[in-house]
Amino acid sequence: MHGGGNRTVRLTAANMRRLISEMLDIRMRRDYARFASYVDPRVVVYCNAWREGIVGPDVWSGAPALSQLFRRTDEDYFPLDHEVLDTIVDGDRAAVRWRGDWRRHATSKIYTIDAAHFLRWDENGLVVEMHEFFDSYSPALSTGAELSSLESLLTPLPAGLTRAEMEHRARRLACFDEGGPDADLLREWCSPDIVCEFLGDRARIPYAGRHTGLDRMIGIIQAIRVDCEQHPIGVPEMLVESGRVAGRRQVAWRHRGTGRVGCSELADFIRFEDGKVVEFIEFRDTGTLLRMQD
Repeated sequence: MHGGGNRTVRLTAANMRRLISEMLDIRMRRDYARFASYVDPRVVVYCNAWREGIVGPDVWSGAPALSQLFRRTDEDYFPLDHEVLDTIVDGDRAAVRWRGDWRRHATSKIYTIDAAHFLRWDENGLVVEMHEFFDSYSPALSTGAELSSLESLLTPLPAGLTRAEMEHRARRLACFDEGGPDADLLREWCSPDIVCEFLGDRARIPYAGRHTGLDRMIGIIQAIRVDCEQHPIGVPEMLVESGRVAGRRQVAWRHRGTGRVGCSELADFIRFEDGKVVEFIEFRDTGTLLRMQD
């Protein structure tokens, strides 16, 4: 199904989920040659999130370059355990959130990293495009949010919206005006008990971590607005499955304190229940933001 050749392959959603699980397992076992059999030789990989001490945002073209990226990472960090947190499949594309532990060779310190990948397959069942996001895992400040999220995942309510309406609302929230997301719109479309998660190291990004409550989310958005101007550029990709939406969006930034500017890509994962957004998870290129700030 994924070893090359000219045979046309039509992947089902179940097949994609299985392949993603296999690919992550193989990658974490450092089997670079076998991983290459799952991707097109001309695969393009966009590294959108910054990995400290390894590699910054860049584009890697071709299966050999992808193997080089893996080797370069593993020279400094040894991959350990991992778990898949969520997978969204939409046509020939999928988005996966996962979490892994890595041990740094120099210090033996173990780092827990949250990651997201957006993948696109071709007609031969091979991955031809990949967008990846990595950032530090920040646990919730209290256990309440985690328990609530677990219960919601085990017994989710219906989305209460059509696919088209979920995509419309997700795009509308992502493509905001210069002033930032509309607080009134957030109050209309989001649950008062929304769980929001901003990936990153809390020592450098104070609002990083998992939070509960719409007022808390709006407060974080307003704090970001104080530090930075945001100018949405576009939403190149959005996937919808059941009550979940995963999207990539591009934003231009200007830090108000330093005047420095930069562009980065963000990944958002949104979950709807009973017509409301109940969970919002965001990956961002924190390296770009910190370079503008310092």
